[in-house]
Amino acid sequence: MGHGHASDNGSAIRNAEPALETTTRILDSALESVDCAESSGLEMARRSGFRKTTLEQIGLAIREIMTNAVVHGNRGRVEKEIILTLTRTPHELRIVVSDQGDGFDPNSLPDPLSAQGLVEGSGRGVYLARTFMNEFRVQRDGAGATVTMVKYVSSSDAGR
Repeated sequence: MGHGHASDNGSAIRNAEPALETTTRILDSALESVDCAESSGLEMARRSGFRKTTLEQIGLAIREIMTNAVVHGNRGRVEKEIILTLTRTPHELRIVVSDQGDGFDPNSLPDPLSAQGLVEGSGRGVYLARTFMNEFRVQRDGAGATVTMVKYVSSSDAGR
């Protein structure tokens, strides 16, 4: 009982878990959207069981990447949009931020820990997001950049 159908439906994606919840929001290229994205992300992170410090880190990662999308990606152009997709499964929280800018190469950013990087504060957001999240990927195409961040749900984060 309970073994109804095979989990592999022939798709190329392996280990894909069913989403407990997913939401997509199309946001304006404005700094107000950063707050909106952060609060949406934190609400879902709480439902994933994340607490205190981990919530702060997730919020900061969303804030930094959204700010980059508005300021650097879309360059504040109001006609451009940012797409935020939040998904949670039993084992992870996935945050995807897509802008409509020219794209960027995370490897070309200045080292935020260098003397110059510390003074300018440039590249710090990506560095922090990479540090706080378990997975961090940037995909570029002609229509912008997509940043995917994943935080794993572990028993310690969930306060069990």
